[in-house]
Amino acid sequence: MTMHFSNRARELRRGSPTLRRLAAALIAGTMLCPGAAAAAPRAEATITRTEFGVPHVKAKDYRGLGFGIAYAEAEDNICLMADTYLSVSAQRSKYLGSEAMTRVGLVPATNLDSDVYYATMLDAKALRGEFKRQSRDYRDLVSGWVAGYNRFLADRGERLPADCAGQAWVRPITSDDVIRSLNSFSMLSGTAAAAAKITSAAPPSVGATQSESAAVSSVSDVVSLPDDARLGSNGWAFGGDATVNGRGLVVGNPHFPWFGPNRFYQMHLTIPGKLDVAGAGIINQPFVGIGFNKDVAWTHTVDTAAHMTLFKLKLDPADPTVYFVDGRRVPMERRDIRIEIKDAEPLNRTVYLTRYGPILAIPGTSYAWTKDTAFAVRDANRTNIRGGDGWLAMGRSRNVREIRAALAKHLHVPFLNTMAADRHGDALYADISAAANVSAERFAKCGTVSEPTPGFLQRIYTLDGSRSACGWETATGTPEPGLLPASDMATIYRRDFVQNSNDSYRWTNRAAEIPELGPMMGTDPKPLPDMRTRSGIQEIRDFLATRKFDIDSGATTMLGNKNFAAGLALAPMLELCKRAAAPKRACAALAKWDGKAEIDSRGAMLFSLFWGKAAVRPDLWTRAFDPSDIVATPSSLDTAGTKGDALLADLAAAADILDKMGIALDAPLGEVQFAERGDERIPISGGMTGGILNYTAALPTKDGFAVVHGASYVQSVTFDDDGPIAKAILTYSQSVDPKSAHYADQTREFSGKKLHRFPFDALEIKEQAISTPKTIRE
Repeated sequence: MTMHFSNRARELRRGSPTLRRLAAALIAGTMLCPGAAAAAPRAEATITRTEFGVPHVKAKDYRGLGFGIAYAEAEDNICLMADTYLSVSAQRSKYLGSEAMTRVGLVPATNLDSDVYYATMLDAKALRGEFKRQSRDYRDLVSGWVAGYNRFLADRGERLPADCAGQAWVRPITSDDVIRSLNSFSMLSGTAAAAAKITSAAPPSVGATQSESAAVSSVSDVVSLPDDARLGSNGWAFGGDATVNGRGLVVGNPHFPWFGPNRFYQMHLTIPGKLDVAGAGIINQPFVGIGFNKDVAWTHTVDTAAHMTLFKLKLDPADPTVYFVDGRRVPMERRDIRIEIKDAEPLNRTVYLTRYGPILAIPGTSYAWTKDTAFAVRDANRTNIRGGDGWLAMGRSRNVREIRAALAKHLHVPFLNTMAADRHGDALYADISAAANVSAERFAKCGTVSEPTPGFLQRIYTLDGSRSACGWETATGTPEPGLLPASDMATIYRRDFVQNSNDSYRWTNRAAEIPELGPMMGTDPKPLPDMRTRSGIQEIRDFLATRKFDIDSGATTMLGNKNFAAGLALAPMLELCKRAAAPKRACAALAKWDGKAEIDSRGAMLFSLFWGKAAVRPDLWTRAFDPSDIVATPSSLDTAGTKGDALLADLAAAADILDKMGIALDAPLGEVQFAERGDERIPISGGMTGGILNYTAALPTKDGFAVVHGASYVQSVTFDDDGPIAKAILTYSQSVDPKSAHYADQTREFSGKKLHRFPFDALEIKEQAISTPKTIRE
């Protein structure tokens, strides 16, 4: 099927008033793209969809590629895409009301908080200037994306899914919308996690303008997602010494939300002779973020580097909006933000800005704004829209060293580690991302790091804002001043393996020699690896003791559903169950449990709820952590005396939760943990606690727990003489539209932990095509 833009535009002008407005906006929107005008080159792309609706987009240039990607993605997710553009334009309150709940990044917030945050943090002028410095390829990709998105609205504007049909906030976009959206994702683990703390900050004489945002749902009063559940992932890369075929193998399982704007979308992007890359990108990103080409594959996990810091300000006692730097008074900038409200008068909110960034306040804590002290926040990703050039460079890479070079040049990765492997059998771990540049010497003089703080996704690094000598340092060769250069970050090359489950570079591979790096790479007062890290290393070691990995065994091991904590705590708990005061029904259910989180594992949810309570107890173990043996330590559950009684009380409390929900304590996991797709409940394995590699976070709903977060785009990729061999699954499926054939198809496959071959070469694509290729032209 072929579509011609000029003919279609003429038809639209003769159509309904709504369609005529869309056509006019389409033309205007295209002209607003940088480098695009009336004489802009025509865009053309061919979209071929294979199993599960995965689009393979082929074009002759980057503008055509962006045109095709946007159109294909809009066919599946137009309402979600439009909702994201509504957020970053700071207009949610205007169309949806100020008090309705949304999310800023991964954190619940009101529409009003969302609007004020994005109006504060997304600096349109700075972003436009940054965008002009990006490559022509990237700018063409974005201008094509704008044209493709708007073309879809012109074609289908009056036949949108129910979630957004007839809504005025579904509108044509410009390049400003795209770069704002890209920038908003970059700040996910930084200021986005503190949005309400920025938007509600007020000097003590004024008082707080708004309380902390409410939880997204009342069910979180029963079981809630811990802060460290919001960002996660497992990533393994094996070198040729550890694989059956002697080539590289990447197994990736990023843990991300199943709902909202941070979902992955599968795609394959081709410009003959220039780019041929497949995998997945976040919604509204016109590039592959995790994926593979014919020579190299990679995945990402959330890292431990410091992507934002606070600056503690010494205030003028006579005026809490004036701070001192090197003894000189510096007035804060007071910015009044006017927010339009649906069916109500506009509201004005005031934010306070400093040379470092906006003021942040957490009343009732040591981070409150008092008459003496306030805290400003600087985000390393505030104008980071370098992802297009960075991930395109990774998509064109021929080996892991070129992957590392792309990371180092662009510093585009906002908060992620990278694991990669190539056809030559080399494997890479790199924590090279946009982080604050503060040397160990400067931090020792100027800084502190917090214990984990509720509401933040990473530890809080605080610098002395009263001394200019305590600011971020400038290094040569970084794309922005104040960023930590790649030479000071972590790089490990191996022929056996590298792995990461959101812990420090120090635990990547204990055989790897890497010096201790600076504090901005993850100073941790208690350097205790997560149980997923311990579990992953144990699984890799045990497997390699007798065999080597291939594409199937790698994925099977990653999704194995063993509960690491069960190996440490189940036997001691069953021994405790012999006490007279033990909760007998709960103990009987634990005795039936197989120590896993498979669909048919009985008692798995009971243990998950129990461990969520027990794991946070201090002095849980009698054998202390030993950095030389991170798998086996800490261990030996302390069950003596009252500590054992406390553990039994935790087990009884977990049983009480299930009793109140009407769920049998020994129910098979698949009966109580599921993905809700309309009236269908699809059983999902995995779990949220205990170091299960197949991480699955679920919140209570009627008669069970609905999955909201966890395994997302899972891939296992290796190589042969001809190119990549890839198997993958998008756990929550391609589309959010309940009427789409691809709303739940991959979710049903993931229920059985099935990965499917990802077609890459032309013959595979042709054989697996589920519809006639469609060519669209501008």
